[in-house]
Amino acid sequence: MLKKSIQAMTKKEKQAKIAKVMREFKAGKLRGSDKKPVTNRKQAIAIALSEAGMSMEGKSDAYIDAYIDTMMCMEVEEPEEENGMKEEMDGSCGKKR
Repeated sequence: MLKKSIQAMTKKEKQAKIAKVMREFKAGKLRGSDKKPVTNRKQAIAIALSEAGMSMEGKSDAYIDAYIDTMMCMEVEEPEEENGMKEEMDGSCGKKR
């Protein structure tokens, strides 16, 4: 099966690729080109963006961190509502006000 070229990837596919790489990093399974585990979050982000065909050019570190955090939160299922009331969140992943 042929790999899809990076330019042919849709935005959703790029986001899925970044999320996959970041999950590997969280699990301690992400390895760099030297086959050693990646322990630096910024390095993991650089690897994720590279594999998705994106760049950090012109974007601040805070912007990239927020983007990655948002994508990681999108994959977490919503907590179940108790007594018909939804817990209020502050916009960050799983943190209550």
